[in-house]
Amino acid sequence: EIGKDRYSLKIKGLTPILFILLIILFVTGHADFLEGPLTSFMHMSEDWIGGTNAVGWSIVILTFVVRLILLPMMIHQQRGATIQQEKMRLLQPQMSKIQEAQKTAQTQEEKMLASQAMMAVYRENGVSMLGGMNFATLIIQWPVFMGLYAAIKNSHEIAHATFFGINLGSQSPVLAIATAVAYGVQAYLSLIGIPAEQKKQMQSMMLMMPIMMLIMTWVTNGGIALYFFVGALVMIIQTLIIIVWRPKLRAQVAETFVVKDVVDDALAGRLQSEPTGPFAEAMKAAQAQQQGTERKDITGNVSESDTDSSKSNGRNAGKQKR
Repeated sequence: EIGKDRYSLKIKGLTPILFILLIILFVTGHADFLEGPLTSFMHMSEDWIGGTNAVGWSIVILTFVVRLILLPMMIHQQRGATIQQEKMRLLQPQMSKIQEAQKTAQTQEEKMLASQAMMAVYRENGVSMLGGMNFATLIIQWPVFMGLYAAIKNSHEIAHATFFGINLGSQSPVLAIATAVAYGVQAYLSLIGIPAEQKKQMQSMMLMMPIMMLIMTWVTNGGIALYFFVGALVMIIQTLIIIVWRPKLRAQVAETFVVKDVVDDALAGRLQSEPTGPFAEAMKAAQAQQQGTERKDITGNVSESDTDSSKSNGRNAGKQKR
């Protein structure tokens, strides 16, 4: 478990770095730097595989290669999300109290405490509000997506290639709908074994993904739609693996996760929110330094005042002796 936690921290630490690199690529106009290699790969596959569907098969192969490289990260992400869901399931009795408090809240203070209590319970029990989600795998795929789009658009031969009668260089409603359906199936499978209360919270988010993919693949070319369609099929396989794995993960969480019953303190406002993260740590250090400086200034002023007072008393005493 320690090794898995370290792996999770590495991925979380990698995500902002990848995001910054992606922004730099977009700003400098090099987001499609993979266009050349992907064009060469598709031409090579066309010569190797042969036939009218060769370019399409090269995109399928490319998708599997990318997903295979990302497979450990994606399985780890889904595993982490499943563990978070199981922890939330064990915290459901406390969530029920909070929901009841939200319904019966009368004053503005009670409403505020009830709304903050859920985050407090999750925080005290070490449960992430994002459910173990990270965006590293999505960021890594963006250069592939941009390079593939540019390769299909700028290569005359590839732009006019077909895959089982579907033109890869123009819009493909068939592949767009197939992609949306595949993501819908994956979303449905991901809800299997989830408690009813969590399903209600997750259904709207799960519904958004197929809609987003439908729009995205509808407005782009068939080659990109094929890439995401095959990727969705791989995600379905990953989700099935997690479904088979879920009983073992549930037993693991039940054995290792110690529930802290803090809902009453949270609703009473006795839990103080303690910000975490690098920014919060930097703010704490700055505040501590400032407080140290202020104490030093106060001590210095007091010492100087005492010295002046002593000198004054000494002069007065000397005059009295005369």
